[in-house]
Amino acid sequence: MPTPRNPFRPSFGTSPYYLAGRSDLLQHFQLSLLEGPGSPYRTILISGLRGVGKTVLLNEVEDIAHKQGWIILRAYPNQEMIADLVNTTVPQAIATIEQPPQRRLSGGSIPGLGSIKTETHDRAEELRPTPTLITRLRDLSTSIADVGILITLDELQSADLDQLHQLATAVQDLMRDERDIAFVCAGLPRGVDELLQHEGTTFLRRAHRVDLHAVSPEDVRETLDITAKESGVPFTPPALDLATDICRGYPYLIQLVGSLSWAQAALEEAPHIDAAQVEAINQPAIDRMTQQVHRPALSRVPDGELSFLRAMAELMAASGEKSVSTGEIAAALGMKSPNGISTRRSRLITRDLIAPAGFGKVAFTLPYLEEYLLREG
Repeated sequence: MPTPRNPFRPSFGTSPYYLAGRSDLLQHFQLSLLEGPGSPYRTILISGLRGVGKTVLLNEVEDIAHKQGWIILRAYPNQEMIADLVNTTVPQAIATIEQPPQRRLSGGSIPGLGSIKTETHDRAEELRPTPTLITRLRDLSTSIADVGILITLDELQSADLDQLHQLATAVQDLMRDERDIAFVCAGLPRGVDELLQHEGTTFLRRAHRVDLHAVSPEDVRETLDITAKESGVPFTPPALDLATDICRGYPYLIQLVGSLSWAQAALEEAPHIDAAQVEAINQPAIDRMTQQVHRPALSRVPDGELSFLRAMAELMAASGEKSVSTGEIAAALGMKSPNGISTRRSRLITRDLIAPAGFGKVAFTLPYLEEYLLREG
């Protein structure tokens, strides 16, 4: 008898079977498509740390729009973003809708009259307008009836400012004319915040902002429980408690811990997932977190900032607290004043590795980063 398929999906950007803690936003977006032009949820800016499910949420938004018949256009944050939309993405969408004939009359002859040939007048050629993103989107909007256009953009913080300004201007122009269009983008918190400081991003500042944080323990538990039950290999209550605790509210870990626990039960040919099986995959899950999240996040961090993080981890381990004062970190690094590490602190916050945690204190943003730093020395 073949082994059932693992229902958990611990891959970045892959939509899980059951999405934890995001149902309210998705419902608002679904309603916005039916509300008509002017709904505030037709322009959404999602921000969150690595692994909290930004790309997954974009996938879900696209799926909702697709089910309502909307045209989906993906923009990519590179130097050719606008050119790709104007010359490839939007024309392909129009061609799919209109399905133009593959052949056209370019010449011919009639017996007794000779050949027939037409040419474009030079002046008409001179006056032919060059397509822009606005004109392309208007053409697409005109080609569809009773539905709209959804544009999505991931990794917003990597977008070129001028390209982003052109995209936002085009979306805003169609919205002003009450065309059915929606725009949903996602990016890392600090990168997004810095991008929004520029004048060319005024339109995005008015977007509905969604800051993705850790998922509540209740939602973690529900996600693990529902996903496993639907596969026919449920968690026992003690196993569910342990798995929920290991996840620490981090969406990537929800899928990873669920996947490894389910696989361990399948390996043992068990009818359910028990606490011993969850305990067996505890360290492998953390090791996978290290490979997939911690090491990439720290790969370009300078030595001075790494020293800050290591000192921070050692102080937290000694105190048992989840945050530490910058004064203590400065002292651990041999500095007389917290001002001496203010630059490092600011840069680490910008990298989304630490976050303010009360007056003069900081905390790690990624679960198990403290343990990884202590282990690596």
